[in-house]
Amino acid sequence: MKKLLFLAAVVGVAFTSCTKEEGADKASTNQEITFEVAKYKPTSSRAEVAFPTDQSFGTYAYYENNLTAGHSIFINNAEIINKVSGTTSYWAAKGETYYWPTQGHLDFISYAPYNEDATSPAVPKISDDDTQQTIKYEGFKVDASQPVDLLYSDKAMQQTANTVNYGFVGVPTLFHHALAKLNFRVKAFRMNNADESPDAVTSWAITVNKITIENIYDEGSVTMKTTNVHDAGATTVQWTNTISTIPYNVWSNTSSTTSKTWTFDQALTTTARTYGAGMTDLAEGYFILPQALAAQMQKITIDYTIVTTAPGAQVGTKEYSATKFFNDFPAVPAWEMGKNIIYTIEIDPVGDEIHFAPAVVDWEDVNGVISL
Repeated sequence: MKKLLFLAAVVGVAFTSCTKEEGADKASTNQEITFEVAKYKPTSSRAEVAFPTDQSFGTYAYYENNLTAGHSIFINNAEIINKVSGTTSYWAAKGETYYWPTQGHLDFISYAPYNEDATSPAVPKISDDDTQQTIKYEGFKVDASQPVDLLYSDKAMQQTANTVNYGFVGVPTLFHHALAKLNFRVKAFRMNNADESPDAVTSWAITVNKITIENIYDEGSVTMKTTNVHDAGATTVQWTNTISTIPYNVWSNTSSTTSKTWTFDQALTTTARTYGAGMTDLAEGYFILPQALAAQMQKITIDYTIVTTAPGAQVGTKEYSATKFFNDFPAVPAWEMGKNIIYTIEIDPVGDEIHFAPAVVDWEDVNGVISL
């Protein structure tokens, strides 16, 4: 039997946005509420990659004055877009202009992509009964043909003015990924046996024809909570997944599942390349519902062809189809929120042993080998 190796890597990234948003109150400092949007890397002291200027996000803000406890809605699902003034660009509300109030403070919660319909499952629901300490995605279904990147921000608390954050001026709005992401790369372990048989070289031409993933949960919910720190001054607080029945940062899922197939005849070299390289539908950056990998559930099938040229120009062609369950390989036991999982499929035309070399580092590459 031919040998197919499967290497898994996990990369985690968080998005940041320090953005310009504008707020209005009866009493105002006449200073716009601003944000500056960028991607944020947890291991870095500042944002590194700009938030796409052709995209927008939604923002909620809650006001509390200095005399009465309790927050009231101040900005209700405003769309924040990139604007240009002269030679500078900034992020601001698309419609109404908002200003900082002269008293009290504001708490901000943002999400992306923006949706005018606040009842959409793609918009996190913010609780009103616990001082906005809970957000929830409920009944969200991933579109298998056009999945989107859901983002939710840390809660920016006790904000009273635009401040410098990550090299920008505005409300600190740090976005995190709500979903997980899959990528598939392919390579050949060897192309010939010249090292073993220099006088009788056999060579192989290996082509991956199709990759299919099946039984992937595509609908679910997640509730996240935070602890308010209104006595700490202007700060940001993170959200924590409340699902305690699953030992991973995943969603609770319904029984709804989906499948995805990438079809492209890709000739392999010994260098790993994204499957479908050069095509529109690449097998990378595929957003999925975060989920634990269950036994006999989520699976992958790789269809490939090997053409063998033996000494004396004897040629043989054989097609293969190998199916494995992701749960069979514990290096990556779950597709967690904010994780970018990279699987490298390595096909060896000689051999029949499955090899693994897993390692796990949070928010860094996680290498595991899945052999078929």
